[in-house]
Amino acid sequence: MAIDPKVFRSALGRFATGVTVVTVKDGAAAHGMTANAFSSVSLDPPLVLVCVDRKANSLEIIRRTKRFAINFLAEEQKGFSDWFAGKGRDAADQFAGVPHEAGENGSPILKGHIGALECGLHEEYAGGDHSIFLGRVTRVLLPEEVRAPLLFYASAYRKMNMGAAFDS
Repeated sequence: MAIDPKVFRSALGRFATGVTVVTVKDGAAAHGMTANAFSSVSLDPPLVLVCVDRKANSLEIIRRTKRFAINFLAEEQKGFSDWFAGKGRDAADQFAGVPHEAGENGSPILKGHIGALECGLHEEYAGGDHSIFLGRVTRVLLPEEVRAPLLFYASAYRKMNMGAAFDS
């Protein structure tokens, strides 16, 4: 039985995710793309995965440079998510006016993130209309201040109540 793609997408949207911007730089060409298809994989070695659309500009740069960064967005960074998900992806200089700095691996690190990971490409797998990049984490950036993440649920951005955590 075939699964209706619209129904499948709607079902997947019921899983709340954080929002990331995956960045990569090769010479003068720097690219970023919004992604919520991100997951931790392993602590030893430290591995994460991110799924990249096969039509994304970043895809070939990640393959060529074998490195990238994953920036976890704070609630107030919705504009970055929109920029790198939409028209910003095709801009000549995606990072003009976007506060950032070069990471140790050269990939842009967005200022104001709530966490960022620099990765070396560990492995690539085919995943339908996406490529699944397994990254070995080479550097962790973790600001001291804990702030609310930008969340995505049911096709919309959501806010998190940063009240007390659940007791176990």
